[in-house]
Amino acid sequence: MLARSSFLTVFVTFIAVATAQKCYAVDGSALNSTFTPCNPSAKHSGCCASTDLCLSNGLCMATTDVYIGMIFSRGCTDSTGTDVACPQLCPGQSTDFNGTTPVPEWQLQTCDVGKYCCRVANDQRSCCNNSTAPKVAAILGATLQLPDSPAASETEDMVVAAVASAPSQATTSPPTQACKATEHRLKVATIIGGVLLGTIIAVLTAATLWIYKEEKRQRKLKEHYESQFSQTNAYRKALASSAASTHGNDFMEDIKVKCSGPE
Repeated sequence: MLARSSFLTVFVTFIAVATAQKCYAVDGSALNSTFTPCNPSAKHSGCCASTDLCLSNGLCMATTDVYIGMIFSRGCTDSTGTDVACPQLCPGQSTDFNGTTPVPEWQLQTCDVGKYCCRVANDQRSCCNNSTAPKVAAILGATLQLPDSPAASETEDMVVAAVASAPSQATTSPPTQACKATEHRLKVATIIGGVLLGTIIAVLTAATLWIYKEEKRQRKLKEHYESQFSQTNAYRKALASSAASTHGNDFMEDIKVKCSGPE
């Protein structure tokens, strides 16, 4: 009887945690299983697609296809979207969508340094020059958010305890979708970090080679112009000397003719 009571207690607790981890879109509609909480152990957390990178401000960075690097506001575990853990930069339920039509998901487009606009996620048109589009004037200072190891261990222990208390269940449990999503995000973050580092090294190398070649070209041009200038000056001096000599010879001939008189 005691074992059955213990199992029911743990099982109900686990169900409560799983229920609290359900994701809702910005407009409060339920999201499907491809969206997972960024921090499953928290009371409320921002939600991202399983292939996204979670940011500490509740937003998501896409890592697939043509959307890679784009920032999205996808939703939250709080169906009202009012919890501080939910993304708040674009209009939502807490601001009654600023009197506009509710949308399930936003994409933040960069217009300038510290200036963004919010557009519907599936809208490819620029919102920077759209006077009616919601504007965000803030630096998106966010860090990559990963679940804490103790919390992840506690959740795993809870699942194992619930299964072990049931006599007909196996003693181990398969990885949850949240764990798989976390592992995927870590792998993607590592790949992106490696690509960024490689890109930075390549850019620095290219810049160094360009500077070296540019200095070499400028040096050759300088030497060429100096040589041309030197040759031009020498030519001018020789020409002037020749002209002076010719003028002197003509003058002496005139004097000789005048002195000798007509024959």
